[in-house]
Amino acid sequence: MADGSVDDEAIKKVAQTLLAGGLALIPTETVYGIGVAVSAFAGGGPAEPDRPRVNGCPVPPAGSGYRRIFDLKRRELTQTVPWLVAGAQDLDAYGVNVDGRTRALARSLWPGALTLIVPARADVPRFMCAPDGTIALRASASPVVAALVRACGCPLAVTSANTHGAPAPASFADVEPRVLAGVDVAIDAGETPCRDASTIVSFPSGNLKVVRQGALPARDIERAISGVDGKGA
Repeated sequence: MADGSVDDEAIKKVAQTLLAGGLALIPTETVYGIGVAVSAFAGGGPAEPDRPRVNGCPVPPAGSGYRRIFDLKRRELTQTVPWLVAGAQDLDAYGVNVDGRTRALARSLWPGALTLIVPARADVPRFMCAPDGTIALRASASPVVAALVRACGCPLAVTSANTHGAPAPASFADVEPRVLAGVDVAIDAGETPCRDASTIVSFPSGNLKVVRQGALPARDIERAISGVDGKGA
């Protein structure tokens, strides 16, 4: 898939690996990421005495696809991993009390390079949430990601495929050999179209906050929410 096309057989193979709890290297339209199928880890696992806990919940065991995200990133388990979802309808599938401006952004700018932080529903695994009970959602414009989300029937928990603090890879060739060796399956789609991470926004206390300025310009965000009531649908 180095030419950006979607190979149905390859998607099927990668989805099978993800649903079995594996870790995949996948291209988005922004940068390459490493991730897992959320449904494979939604239970979190038994509360074993030596199992680390995040937000009071045990995380999946060492060596699992989910834990290897943090091993490869060299990042603490308390850091959150954004979810790649199917579309704007998933704001209510996984979020609660969603701000009207968040809905407007999803309707206008998804799929695209925009990550939206929302309060998580009670059934979202707590170890996948931020300490304040929020979760980051994005509908990617990558046809590969869209096909994988459909094939898995659930969101993908995906973060950039780089050592924490190092540049995020915008091409398959840029992926660190150590990271590539640590996944179960990888998709090579050449260079990504955006070559920059997504922009992340939230509405804490009702005010727009650009958590990270990325590929999507702030002016596009401001235009999409102009005149929109935060309490509106």
